[in-house]
Amino acid sequence: VEVKIEVVIPEKERSKEEMSPNGRASPLIYKVNGTARHYHLEEHPMASNPYHNPKDVVEASVCHVKDLENGQMREVDLGCGKALLIKESGEFHAVGHKCPHYGAPLVKGVLSKGRVRCPWHGACFNISTGDIEDFPGLDSLPRFQVKIEKEKVYIRASKQALQTQRRTKMMAKCISLNNYNLSSTNVLIIGAGAAGLVCAETLRQEGFSDRIVMCTMDRHLPYDRPKLSKSMDSHPEQIALRPKEFFCTYDIEVLTEMQVAAVDIKNKTAVFKDGFKMEYNKLLIATGNTPKALSCKGKEVENVFNIRTPEDANRVVKLATSKNVVIVGASFLGMEVAAYLTERAHSVSLVELEEVPFKKFFGEKVGRAVMKV
Repeated sequence: VEVKIEVVIPEKERSKEEMSPNGRASPLIYKVNGTARHYHLEEHPMASNPYHNPKDVVEASVCHVKDLENGQMREVDLGCGKALLIKESGEFHAVGHKCPHYGAPLVKGVLSKGRVRCPWHGACFNISTGDIEDFPGLDSLPRFQVKIEKEKVYIRASKQALQTQRRTKMMAKCISLNNYNLSSTNVLIIGAGAAGLVCAETLRQEGFSDRIVMCTMDRHLPYDRPKLSKSMDSHPEQIALRPKEFFCTYDIEVLTEMQVAAVDIKNKTAVFKDGFKMEYNKLLIATGNTPKALSCKGKEVENVFNIRTPEDANRVVKLATSKNVVIVGASFLGMEVAAYLTERAHSVSLVELEEVPFKKFFGEKVGRAVMKV
């Protein structure tokens, strides 16, 4: 006989909880996780009536049933926000109209076999549940109720969901860490970029309730590194993939400024640069890539920079203002940096091996059009 016990803690009592045993044991983990809680609380599935507060709900007639053919999508306005209305196989579905990744309009995406794919970066969402099924992106879409009355299509939605346009999938929490050793973990993730974070989140979404530790050479919690070339004067908090509170809530421990020097596969032990050792049961190496450095003479002079961290990007913007800037490489990153610095620098020049940029990806015609811009 299996007995399941759920513990639900009232909000007013949660502030009185003691700091997690893990938080007390490790100043490194405490620095990031704060007062993380280690209760195993199952998330409740969506009820038949998910709208508990009537004031938070809006219902609107959006079209006639014959206005949409099978395989068509339409962006509809509910007064306080928009939704994406979809008709497939004779059934109507309504989800958030923006991709939670970078806010792309999903109505311009591709609808196929019960899924809609983002037109910008290819994130894929299930139209029945709103769940994300392919990355990039971390969050799912909010799903709204659809009903048909007198040949008219109505959508009932939460105002908050309409405004946020995103939904985090249900996640488990960690069991008590009282018996855990600081120098051991069930899952160790080396690297704290998007791939490492998605791994940790997916484990929690699938009900994994054991210890998860991420470690990174960076000084910040996981952030959206591709944005460094798009918005170069951003602060780490502005491009964070998840807020600090998220890691506390779901007990995903992040060790910052910690470099792994070696991994002993046989004994399942990671050795850090400062000599600290951590045992693991499962290991994910998700360290990503590093910028390709110049190999020519003069690469070490003071005004030559690579961009890898927010500090790197911020420094380049500051030093490039009203100066002559040379960018080596007309790839996506080089072009994004050039576009961002155009209005700040005195001049921007690009140096590239190919005759035109993007020739390999888009061909010469598109490349020359980009050069004109």
